[in-house]
Amino acid sequence: MLINSYKNSSSSINTMSESDISLFQSIGFDEKRAKDTVKNKELTDNIKFLIGAAKVEAGCDKSVGNLLYSLATSPQAQSPLRGQAAAYIGDGRIKSQQQYQALVAYLKDNSEFVAAKFESDCGVGVTVTAAQVQAAIDELFAKKSAEIAEKKWHIAIGDLLNPLKESLKWADFKEVKDLLDAQMLKVLGPKPQEAPKEKKSKPVSTKPVEDALAKITLTENAALPAAKFLKIRDISPAIANTRVHIKGWIHHVRSQRKIAFIELRDGTGFLQCVLQGDLVHPSIVDDLKREATVSLIGTLTLPPADKHCPQGVELQVDYWKLIGASHLDLEGIINIDSNVDQMLDQRHIVLRGSRASSIMKLRSITMKAFRDHYFENGYYEVSPPTLVNTFCEGGSELFTLDYFGQPAYLTQSSQLYLETMIPVAGDVFCMAQSYRAELSKTRRHLAEFTHLEAECPFITFEDLLDRIEYLVCDVAERIFKIDKDLLLSVNPNAKVPKRPFKRMDYADGIKYVREHNIYKDEATKTHFEFGDDIPEAAERKMNDQIGEPIFFCRFPAEMKAFYMARCPEDNTLTESTDLLMPGVGEIVGGSMRISDYTQLMDAYKKEGLDPSQYYWFTDQRKYGTTPHGGYGLGVERFLTWFLGEEHIRNVCLYPRYRERCQP
Repeated sequence: MLINSYKNSSSSINTMSESDISLFQSIGFDEKRAKDTVKNKELTDNIKFLIGAAKVEAGCDKSVGNLLYSLATSPQAQSPLRGQAAAYIGDGRIKSQQQYQALVAYLKDNSEFVAAKFESDCGVGVTVTAAQVQAAIDELFAKKSAEIAEKKWHIAIGDLLNPLKESLKWADFKEVKDLLDAQMLKVLGPKPQEAPKEKKSKPVSTKPVEDALAKITLTENAALPAAKFLKIRDISPAIANTRVHIKGWIHHVRSQRKIAFIELRDGTGFLQCVLQGDLVHPSIVDDLKREATVSLIGTLTLPPADKHCPQGVELQVDYWKLIGASHLDLEGIINIDSNVDQMLDQRHIVLRGSRASSIMKLRSITMKAFRDHYFENGYYEVSPPTLVNTFCEGGSELFTLDYFGQPAYLTQSSQLYLETMIPVAGDVFCMAQSYRAELSKTRRHLAEFTHLEAECPFITFEDLLDRIEYLVCDVAERIFKIDKDLLLSVNPNAKVPKRPFKRMDYADGIKYVREHNIYKDEATKTHFEFGDDIPEAAERKMNDQIGEPIFFCRFPAEMKAFYMARCPEDNTLTESTDLLMPGVGEIVGGSMRISDYTQLMDAYKKEGLDPSQYYWFTDQRKYGTTPHGGYGLGVERFLTWFLGEEHIRNVCLYPRYRERCQP
């Protein structure tokens, strides 16, 4: 596609649009970017459209041109609303990276432009004064005084800037960085390398220096006790004074003239390590870079009472060896100012960070907690196929593929297969991938997700609600028991929800949104009517106002899937439920299933489905049918709620959603 685009434009700089190149350079593009841009007609047209929408004039600030280029090239920002958003860039009301990222999020999550909401979401008109910035810096320094006093100029700048980004969301971070640097200078004095050097009275021979920098070879002292190989998780003050052997990655390193402090991680924990003397000789200290893999041998010692160490001990290293080097370019791959797309492109590096790795560990713990819940309550696990030739939730959301010359799909749900296992094993569950080809780009939607599903025979609708409620609360309790410290390090506000959950029928929900002015259309103040689907934003607003888990129940049959059983008291409604959680919205969807053969055949007919394709599913109603119900829980949505994350992609290993299928 790019090759054809290149050929169809011009293969020579002489035939390119000189006026477009001049236009792009006039708004701050360098020569290479301007020339590369005009090779792609679609991109050129897109940028020219945004320049017009932004009413940008030649000689504008270079940052304006850079933001317009980012807007034109970001897959997440290709919205019909981008012209209206560009106007805010052009007149300088959107100028920081924080504002730009909020702008992109607005374009992703909204189908209409509401100026008041856009300006509120993007911090338009918000002024953060220098006094406010300084006050936030003073407060931060007070909180981190001990850490700053210990690490001095070696403290990671991200450890200071990241908390400020939370408290000073719309500040100009160039100003924040300048004031932060001034505060560091005031508190710590000049950086060591900036201290004035003494003038030499006469030239000094370089030979001693060359001799000192000659590569040395470290040798393990054979006279010391044999080292015991351990994982960091096995280290504690109980084995202080033991000589141990640890392998891992350098998470942080701080080197001084004759000493180096390493925070080592091995996937099981973190360990403070101290290297001195020849172990940090100038000729080898460059190997001690962040993310390098090393083998360290030394003696565990108790730190001073006023010093915190992750395992309660630190390793006084007497020998080390490099296993795998780390390249210098690591520091340039991502930083605190990297945008969302850059962070996702480099997800394999981001995952090594403390928070991201903690979330991945909690994801593993959560999946174990779910399985333990089911096994201890008499369920059997099933492994259904993910390649299917029928749909479950609606044909418009299917990913289609060629299966040896026949059409097939990636499954939306394993429910139908699970139902066939009810006569085989009773209560059953599965934890598998499901796929939805819907075009949603909200902070809770994925194209591929981990789907926890269960089917249960001989239950009532109230039994179903009770089982879902018990599952959520029991799994939350289990996560606390498995690793409370890890959980609270990610979400200090995590807690097990109180039972029973609030029950609210769909009809009462419509009444609630009308009474509380949650509109179907904010611009026209149009109210919801019975039969309307309440979309994610409105549903979440209702949920957040109520402030507790809600079983949203008994939806009209026209809104739900063909297999859902009708309510005995009202045949127009279904025995269905969505479990809504504050901050996220729906995390579980479930229902009682049609158990009557005739009713199921009528449902096929109404939906326009060929019953012969579902014969294996229909047979469950022919040979020993029973009232039964089930549900599906999105593991990522559960994690987003329980870990207090803003976006569902943060709890995925490599998220897959509209326009992202890499890396």
